[in-house]
Amino acid sequence: MELNEAISLVNQRIRLLKKYHLEPEIVDVKLNQNENPYDIPQEIKDDIIEFVKKRPFNRYPNFIPEELKKKLSEYTGVPAQGILVGNGSNEMLLLLLLSLSCENKDVVLCQPTFTVYSLLVKGLGAIEHTVFLNKDLSFNVDRICETVSQYKKSLLIICSPNNPTGSFLTKEDIKKILNVHTGFFVLDQAYIEFGGYNAIELLKENPNLIITRTFSKAFSCAGIRLGYLLGNPEVAAEINKIKLPYNINFFSEYTAHILLSNVQIIHKRVKEISNRRDSLFEFLKKMPFDNVYPSASNFILIRTSLKDRLFYYLKEKSILVRDVSSYPMLENCLRVNIGSQQETELFQSAIIGFFKQEKML
Repeated sequence: MELNEAISLVNQRIRLLKKYHLEPEIVDVKLNQNENPYDIPQEIKDDIIEFVKKRPFNRYPNFIPEELKKKLSEYTGVPAQGILVGNGSNEMLLLLLLSLSCENKDVVLCQPTFTVYSLLVKGLGAIEHTVFLNKDLSFNVDRICETVSQYKKSLLIICSPNNPTGSFLTKEDIKKILNVHTGFFVLDQAYIEFGGYNAIELLKENPNLIITRTFSKAFSCAGIRLGYLLGNPEVAAEINKIKLPYNINFFSEYTAHILLSNVQIIHKRVKEISNRRDSLFEFLKKMPFDNVYPSASNFILIRTSLKDRLFYYLKEKSILVRDVSSYPMLENCLRVNIGSQQETELFQSAIIGFFKQEKML
């Protein structure tokens, strides 16, 4: 068989997709992937290493990570039966799309948002309906309600706080949507530890609400790929039927368990990052940008007609930010995540240097 003939056998919907890709770059200050600037403490690493040295590699991990689910239940207040764990919240999103969507199923997304949602929707052959954010990049809640009322029993996916804008839904916003929505509402709260409304209290009265979370951001564990979903126990039991067995390796399971046992460290770091975000926002507002958007997350979105020049100026200084100008509504926008104190100072110094070079300061 010729290569082109083999490729032609791949699902056409998949072949038509644009790949989700990020070119790796080596820089001194990496502020482009919304990562936590702090690694987990060495004493916690040492504990994990000792566990890994003793744990047989030839044995499967737990079929159900009961102890981890118990810890997550203590952390979130959601019954363990309503929790599923997977390889990053991305696997949870795929699991939810497979469970709650299908070919020609109506799915409502708010744009601009996390690219993976649309990628999964199109890959499954579902029908995407877009609700654009307001001009200030806040959520257009009235339009969301109108759209889900028009498309009965549709699947609604919203990221709050939203990536890459930093905007979020309030409690009143979410309740307003739930009052009219007749389908499932998947609320991605990957960044919730940094700000915005934590919607867990709404799960009990709304079995069509499902929340996804991650260890990649606040918990400094982007490298272990661990996420989870929270929902009604009976709904979770149905979704669990299609989850792959043994999907969590023992290393990730134990690491997450130890971190949840030391959650005070996480809270302290989150507060520090959030305070630094607010200080950076005030600094950026004083610079001659076209706009700087408020954020409830660990990143800030900026808009400038000098976007390309600023991006490459920063890169020459070995500082990498994310160009998100290809997203809907985000022309001339860059996203910068909150780094360490030193990284933030280097970034601020570079911003001042750039605008002085442009004779704008």
